[in-house]
Amino acid sequence: MNIINTLYERYLSAQIAKVPTGIPKHVTLVLAESDLLNPDGISKLRSFIAWCKKLEINIISIHIDILDVEPNMKNEMVMNLIDQLQTVFSKLPNDIGFEIYGEHGNLKDKHEGSSPLVYLFVGFRGRDEITKAVRSLLLDVKSGKIAPDAIDESVIESHLMIRHEPDIVIRAGGKHLSDFLIWQSVYSELYFTDVNWSNVRKIDILRIIRDFQKRQRRFGK
Repeated sequence: MNIINTLYERYLSAQIAKVPTGIPKHVTLVLAESDLLNPDGISKLRSFIAWCKKLEINIISIHIDILDVEPNMKNEMVMNLIDQLQTVFSKLPNDIGFEIYGEHGNLKDKHEGSSPLVYLFVGFRGRDEITKAVRSLLLDVKSGKIAPDAIDESVIESHLMIRHEPDIVIRAGGKHLSDFLIWQSVYSELYFTDVNWSNVRKIDILRIIRDFQKRQRRFGK
């Protein structure tokens, strides 16, 4: 890093620190599987989590979007990615909690912790999450645990896998979002990086957080 970038990084950090209440509590990162094909792609996730931890971001949700491929090939791709991600996540500081989910929303690995809490989904889409929540609701209605007339937004949210609404959704190097957290992110701020994931640096994350602090959130109003 050259001296100019170093100075600018310090400047951004100082500006962010002046508005601690404006730092997002929940950040979502959306990546394509192609972003993780090079060795730095997966290892950079560890750096990203470290950057967020230093900013005292409480929750990080990460979605790896798997393009439409032949089912057997997709399953092999997901398993391979999860194996590599488990290796990286096993090296995180012990106070960082994480949950890793596969393409069907099945829990693959977990570590207790909360500083921050990281949710990682490989190929599991928002539509899949909504479908799973609806099925769970139907079972609760059938068993008599809940009456149909009692179903409202809060009840639906209680059946979602992630019940936290992201403050900002970051799409690295992409022109469109996936349907990840389709329910939870309805009022989230969106940010598309102008560089691919392999080129994202700490200074880019600081720019995103500083940009978020300057926005006036309307929450759909």
